[in-house]
Amino acid sequence: MNYIYDVLANFNISFFDFYDWYDTDDIIHIKKLPIVKVKSNFFYDIKYHDVKVDSVLLEKIYKKCIFFKTNKSIFNYVCAVCDGREAIIVMFNSKGRVIGRSSMLIDEENEVIDICECIDFFCCDYVIKNKVLFDHFKTRQDLSINGLIIDQLSCMNHDKLKYLYFDCFDEIEDDTNKMFDRFILNLKNDFNSISYKIYEFLQLTSFNK
Repeated sequence: MNYIYDVLANFNISFFDFYDWYDTDDIIHIKKLPIVKVKSNFFYDIKYHDVKVDSVLLEKIYKKCIFFKTNKSIFNYVCAVCDGREAIIVMFNSKGRVIGRSSMLIDEENEVIDICECIDFFCCDYVIKNKVLFDHFKTRQDLSINGLIIDQLSCMNHDKLKYLYFDCFDEIEDDTNKMFDRFILNLKNDFNSISYKIYEFLQLTSFNK
């Protein structure tokens, strides 16, 4: 087994790049982290989808990860996975389900990639329980604002929604469902063009009241 030492992790269900880490996040300091080299298709699936691996991988990494301050059993199955081009840190539960993902700092990721040049690929069976298609082009803040906007639009009264619709699209629409559906479609397909306009409108109208 190959290892990297003295690395930081910020586990979330969804994958976020290190520049999306918040000061309030629970950053975990890892003393010793096992490294597993995998094929690119497996790397992609484990990075973005709801994946369950078989026991072969779990047995390989069981309690191999050592932390500076925590000994919780939830961290029994943690490792860095790398396809030779990218590396992330993954946490599994005892059934093999991915329950946490963390990006790595650039220098730490590069060190893992360098180590993987000299080790063999590890193969194991896995299943995709759910294809969770994360939007790789939105930042963590974008996703947070997007969710907030959708929540507020869903409970907005008709007149306010109609005014906002005209402000965003320069069109008059009276059907509430049609207005809401178009907002959602645009937030998904062309997020930046209207998202911050809506967000500013919600702030001006005191949406927290």
